[in-house]
Amino acid sequence: MFLRNCLCLALLASLAGCATTASQCNASDSNASLIGKLNCDYGGGYAEGVRNSEQELLSAKEQNRQFNEVYAQLSALQASTRQDLQSQQRQQASLEKSLNDLLGTLKARHGNKSDVQKQIAGLEQQLKANQATPSQNASNAQIEARKQKLAALQQQVSRLQLSLGYE
Repeated sequence: MFLRNCLCLALLASLAGCATTASQCNASDSNASLIGKLNCDYGGGYAEGVRNSEQELLSAKEQNRQFNEVYAQLSALQASTRQDLQSQQRQQASLEKSLNDLLGTLKARHGNKSDVQKQIAGLEQQLKANQATPSQNASNAQIEARKQKLAALQQQVSRLQLSLGYE
């Protein structure tokens, strides 16, 4: 009889273990009974919880990889934009310096001609107006506009040179 009761209890415990789900099995639950823990272990509740946690971890790793990829692309784009702006500013400064040098030599050679002095003064004023506008935080449109103004100034200087007989 005792054996029969033990066998019935074992059968009942095994059936109860099959009835538990992964959501009912929490390995960190310190209030669970020994039979409840055995049911979760025997029924695969703990194993399913581990598989779910591993899947969540893999998903989080993939999401982290995607975030890192986007961050790297944004950093590369920012560095590229910064380099482009710096190279444009260097080119503009070089152009302004060469224009100033040219105007200085024209002044020195033709300082006694009033019409040439007026043209040179007008060019210098336009150049100073271009230099007075802030180059920091300038948008691409502003930079392009300044480049066009400087190109127009170069053409005026070239016309002035031709009118003076220089090539």
